Amino acid sequence: MHRTRTLTRLAAPLAAALLLLPTTAEAKRKSPLEGKPVVVRKLELRKLRFTITPVAAISISQPFVHMGYAGAKLDFYIQDWLGVRGGFLYGIVPRDAKLNNALHTDGGLPEGIPSGTPENPTAAPVRPVAQKDNPAPLRHDFDSGLTRNQWLASADLVFTPFAGKLGLFSALFTEYDIYLFGGLGVSNWARHYPNAKSTSELLGLSEDCRDAANPNSSINEECALHPVKPDTGVKIGPSFGGGMHIFMADWISLNLEFQDIMSFNNIAGLNRTTTDILDEGRVTVNRDDANWNHNVTFQLGVKIYLPPKAKRSDLKPAAK
Repeated sequence: MHRTRTLTRLAAPLAAALLLLPTTAEAKRKSPLEGKPVVVRKLELRKLRFTITPVAAISISQPFVHMGYAGAKLDFYIQDWLGVRGGFLYGIVPRDAKLNNALHTDGGLPEGIPSGTPENPTAAPVRPVAQKDNPAPLRHDFDSGLTRNQWLASADLVFTPFAGKLGLFSALFTEYDIYLFGGLGVSNWARHYPNAKSTSELLGLSEDCRDAANPNSSINEECALHPVKPDTGVKIGPSFGGGMHIFMADWISLNLEFQDIMSFNNIAGLNRTTTDILDEGRVTVNRDDANWNHNVTFQLGVKIYLPPKAKRSDLKPAAK
């Protein structure tokens, strides 16, 4: 009996020790991933790298004249997900849009009676009586006011929230990223038909549509009803868009991008309002006739990264 009580007393603490032993062992065992980042030795393709991107682009939103551009972008990435950049595109291939072609064919714009003819001995085309009810300007007036974008520039912040690996045909694997950007844009506008002259220019009319040499002359009807003022020069507006990089190596990638640089201007240079009629009956062209325009371009480029070799992220222990 005494031996039985002794064994019972020894068995109780022994059983407790055996039950606690796995828990104590597990508590002392340290995970090999403890304190390490989620992605180990991540390839940082952008952080602290400069890039240069030769670009070919085309406008896709211009109503009258599309433009093919050539240019370049310069980037510097502060972090793998944040960078700054500047870009410049110069127009080298203008191409009339469908709307502009339609206006110049099949009677889209009235031509009027040519100047220097027996029916019209003046220096400017004249609208015939049969076309008096046509609200469109004569073709030469429209041509003298039409502008096109000549170059675009911007300074932007670039955010890269998405990046990963891309598999092609289950055989070729590469890195990619998708980015967004926004900032300040600048656009320059020039006359599309630089040799075209308006009725006012051809006849030497003053601002009130009268003969400049004879202030008491009658108002020229064509000048008064269809004033022209080309809205040329530099315009400032917002810049924004997004794009994608497909890496061919650590130091080079294919770049596809859509960018919109907005401008506040009057592309056609014609009157668009009826609130600025003067006492003489003339309608002027001013800032009220301008509006915000979207200058959207699709860009294709090849981006080169400097230094050529991308770094791997460092393994840093988690903060205690």
